[in-house]
Amino acid sequence: RYSNQTFNQAAALLVENGKQGITYLFKRGTHEEFGYTSLCTALAFYFILSCWTAGSAVASGLVIPMLYTGALYGRIIGLILVSIFGVQTNEYGAWIDPGLFATIGAASFFSGVSRLTISLTVIMVS
Repeated sequence: RYSNQTFNQAAALLVENGKQGITYLFKRGTHEEFGYTSLCTALAFYFILSCWTAGSAVASGLVIPMLYTGALYGRIIGLILVSIFGVQTNEYGAWIDPGLFATIGAASFFSGVSRLTISLTVIMVS
């Protein structure tokens, strides 16, 4: 954050560590915090590097990059739904939140890539 309470979207996603980036993406009620360009740039960057790392013979952690990649594409889908339906505050439309879609995207990508059972996905979403 700068002194005038602003921050660079791409720097928040690409420069900070994965745990802090996931925290930014999971935050609810922040549909205007990240734009499409910064999310798509970070998604392409992390997806390519995660595929390269997973294919190499080096022992490295892939849990955080998998969660981060899933959270990025979930947040993009959430932003698309917000742009289609708008921000809903009633009880029936409150599920349209990019932070919630980031959580669901992270759980789906993690369970799909790691071939874990559905129980881990349910635990992550709960």
